[in-house]
Amino acid sequence: MTEQAHRQALPKGYMLEEYQVGRVLGAGGFGLTYLGWDTRLDKPVAIKEYLPNDLAVREADHSVLPKSGGDEENFRWGLDRFLDEARTLARFRHPNIIAVHRYFEAHNTAYIVMEYAEGETLAGMLKRGAAGESRLLSILEALLDGLEEVHRGDFLHRDIKPGNILIRTDGSPVLVDFGAARQAVGGRSRSITSVITPGYAPIEQYSPRGNQGPWTDIYALGAVMYKAVTGAPPPDATERVRNDGMTPAVEAARGKYSAALLRAVDWALAVDEDKRPQDVAAWRRALAEDAPARKPAAAEPPAKPEVKPEVGRKVEGKKSSGSQTRRFVWITAAAVMLVIVIGLLEARRGAEEARQEAARVAERLALEEAAAERRRAEAAAKREAERLAREEAAAERRR
Repeated sequence: MTEQAHRQALPKGYMLEEYQVGRVLGAGGFGLTYLGWDTRLDKPVAIKEYLPNDLAVREADHSVLPKSGGDEENFRWGLDRFLDEARTLARFRHPNIIAVHRYFEAHNTAYIVMEYAEGETLAGMLKRGAAGESRLLSILEALLDGLEEVHRGDFLHRDIKPGNILIRTDGSPVLVDFGAARQAVGGRSRSITSVITPGYAPIEQYSPRGNQGPWTDIYALGAVMYKAVTGAPPPDATERVRNDGMTPAVEAARGKYSAALLRAVDWALAVDEDKRPQDVAAWRRALAEDAPARKPAAAEPPAKPEVKPEVGRKVEGKKSSGSQTRRFVWITAAAVMLVIVIGLLEARRGAEEARQEAARVAERLALEEAAAERRRAEAAAKREAERLAREEAAAERRR
């Protein structure tokens, strides 16, 4: 946490609505998160404040203002994204997704009040040493349940990493600090590398026009598992595009974890998003079933039938039996080739269906973004009308 973040923080004891602000839990380029106290329900909460360091500053009266007139548009646009994210997350009620209690605007910025989960991050847990496979799988399965719920709501986390996975005191994991709004602002106002985590972000997150979807979060979660089983995160995705120097998990952690788990991790970390699991269900199947990833055993050559000359037949009859054997081998080989061809055709058809589904999802997201943009424009117009009304009322009072 930087010294500047401390200077920007609200003072301890400050009241936001019914919430008393405590110490800073975390700070980043997008804002600050405080430990707070709900004075009505008498319980701790986490309070997230929108305060993008690149765009805004804290004033003496604790309000937040854009640094300059040129930053006003991006600041407001980011504020709308922040509130959109709060509205989306408030819909989810899942034990492995951090719960949003409420959100509100104050001091010319916005706040999200969330569940305060006590525990330690997965990053902290891994620093103490590698976890066993059964423990890792129990954490991963719970996170996949939560992530699947998020994806069903047409939402992405976009910043999964060990530091954003909290292990509660009861051992259950929870996803925190969603990065969807943070990346939206970063892609609009500054270098995208300032709002992603190298090693955990896939290549499509490096461009605002990247093809992002459930496979984007799956890559990040695969990178978390890679870190857990090998002790180090994968190389930055930008380093893997042309010459992938990443040591596959099946090699780096061979003998320490099951081959099925390691192969699933490597699948999730494919650089090309089309070659990754396209949804949580597909990756879960790979984790649970060894069979689809198992290398086919080498086919044994068909046994030659024992040739016994019939009574009264000449020994030359063996020549005919050999011909039948060769015919059998050719028929078997042709059947195997037919099965391979059918499999390839099925795979191609499946890939085409996946691409069509991705196109449908992209179209739906575009329509939803357009609708959200209209809502934001209406909200902005409403705020402007209210501002003009206040100015007019103030002028009337002065007269």
